[in-house]
Amino acid sequence: MLPPSSPFPGLWNNQITPYMVEPINNLSPYSPVQFTIMMKARKIGASTCFENAIAYYMDAVPSEILYSTATEALAKDWSKKKISHVIDSLGFRHKLISADNNAKSRATGDRMMTKEYIGGSLDIIAATSGMAKRALDKRVLIIDEVDGVAPMTTTGEGQWTDILIAHTDCWNERRKVGMFSSPTTDEASLINQYYEKGDKRKFLIPCPICGKYIELKFGDKSTSWGLKWETKASLLIDAYYVCEYCGDAFFNEDKDNFYSLQPTCKKEPGKILKPAYWEPTRQTGDPTYRSYQINTLYSPNGMYNFKSIAKDWIEKEEQGEDGMRSFANLRMGLAFKADVTRPSLKKILEHRGAYTRGNVPPGVLFLTMACDVQRGSVNNPNNPPRIELEVMGTGLGYKTWSIDYKVFEGNLDDPYGGAWEEMFQWMKGINGEFYDKDGISYQVKMIGIDCGDADDGRAERVYRFCERWAPFAYPLKGFSQLKARRNEKSDIPGAASFKKYRAAKIGTAGEYVLEVSTIYYKDTLFGRLNINATPDNTHPNGYCDFPADYPDEYYVQLTNTEKLPGGGYKSLKPDEALDCRVYNLCLSDAWLESQVKRTRDEYLSKGADSTWVQMTINSRTVLDHLQAQLTAFKGKN
Repeated sequence: MLPPSSPFPGLWNNQITPYMVEPINNLSPYSPVQFTIMMKARKIGASTCFENAIAYYMDAVPSEILYSTATEALAKDWSKKKISHVIDSLGFRHKLISADNNAKSRATGDRMMTKEYIGGSLDIIAATSGMAKRALDKRVLIIDEVDGVAPMTTTGEGQWTDILIAHTDCWNERRKVGMFSSPTTDEASLINQYYEKGDKRKFLIPCPICGKYIELKFGDKSTSWGLKWETKASLLIDAYYVCEYCGDAFFNEDKDNFYSLQPTCKKEPGKILKPAYWEPTRQTGDPTYRSYQINTLYSPNGMYNFKSIAKDWIEKEEQGEDGMRSFANLRMGLAFKADVTRPSLKKILEHRGAYTRGNVPPGVLFLTMACDVQRGSVNNPNNPPRIELEVMGTGLGYKTWSIDYKVFEGNLDDPYGGAWEEMFQWMKGINGEFYDKDGISYQVKMIGIDCGDADDGRAERVYRFCERWAPFAYPLKGFSQLKARRNEKSDIPGAASFKKYRAAKIGTAGEYVLEVSTIYYKDTLFGRLNINATPDNTHPNGYCDFPADYPDEYYVQLTNTEKLPGGGYKSLKPDEALDCRVYNLCLSDAWLESQVKRTRDEYLSKGADSTWVQMTINSRTVLDHLQAQLTAFKGKN
């Protein structure tokens, strides 16, 4: 029984989500299937279906069950808000009885993280908790949000999912393992690995126009089929799906027909078609292991419709790679695979623009500046102690422009002398400003300086120098990949404890360093450098532009690294230009997100609805506002 807050309150109806019938039937004790893997999009109702299966093994066939999700907070939330309602709606809370026979015991069978009943118990855990390793034998294992946790344990046992699955081994062919999650990236996604191992089933529906069976796929601008939409004056009017066979369009409301048990089509109205069904796309030879993939286009009427998906697609495309990563994971139900191949020098040189260094070209909305500190050697004229910096501009669609690149050679031991003082005086001389062709000034909004390791003394000097530019300058420290701390929200939805960057407190003097996930930003940079301009669109979203008078050596440094097969990068010195750009991409994100927070706080202080604020105010909103301010300012001058 679904609660009143559900889009479909009342008794469960398989016809609303027919694509969940087979996966749930796999979990029946009468099915030979042992493993059911679902790589899915959001808003398709999968979580509720798996909760039905858990209730079945609590009430109808009492068994030992283990439910695992990404974090302890999610586990507690699921216990309080989800399974508790299921138990009450099916009326078997009175069956929750403690296994403790001691008459004096005050133990109850209805605890937050354990539900006991005659014949078994349901244990609710966070995936990486100590309980995950200590859990006893279980017949039923349900793992939610598989990709919400880093694949490997930190204590050397291997993949955490293998540890949980091992708890079902004693049940052999009678065990039931269900794993479902939206994926993350192609390299890191664990649910994608399990999906690829199986028979990779796709859900086929009868086209309501021609009756042929098709998989609902997104397509793109180059395909004649897939999700399409109409706009008027840049406003989305409607969205529809075009069949790959007949070329005709059908709409979201047609789902009631092709999800029914007796679907029909317009070209043969008197013919009753076979209901929609799952079809394997890979032969494995293992009938006990099935894997499924499904996207948001299948979301039933009353949930996420074609128009909402199209709106989300348009918005995420404008956000560039980050937006499309989120769209691939949460709407397409696919692991995101970025083009992070090392671009050739010839390809990079094509990014040279029509402006010269030191000038702000059209499109730039704000500036950041990243500095890379190189100890070098006073005895090596080819590698002297120095500070190299890049000033970068960011605009709509996360397009970037390199504004200037400078090198300051000199002693680095004194934050008030040598190269430090030379850089300080240069910045003071220009007042931290650069100008466009109309004479409008652009102030550097945020400065970051690589502080390296504390043991060589560089970090302390960077901290002291940043005080001279407070509150605009911050020490930076690169890490291969940052992990979210306990109770810290990850940056990419569903990602395994992933953080793009983090402001971390150091020492006791209240100083902060901006920690940076360098693999993420190198992937981002290479993806953007592989974006091609066209005659119709010379600056597509995410495009990187560079001054016409940068030397070839700059572009060699910009890509002087190699992608390793298992993830990560191998540096090919010199690569200071690459480090500066990686840090600048982070600074751009950090400044934008600080403005998002400031704008949200302003609206909340004026009494705006918190949900509206969270849904409406984002990085794109800030960029649009900056563009409107710039346009208005130019109109007055």
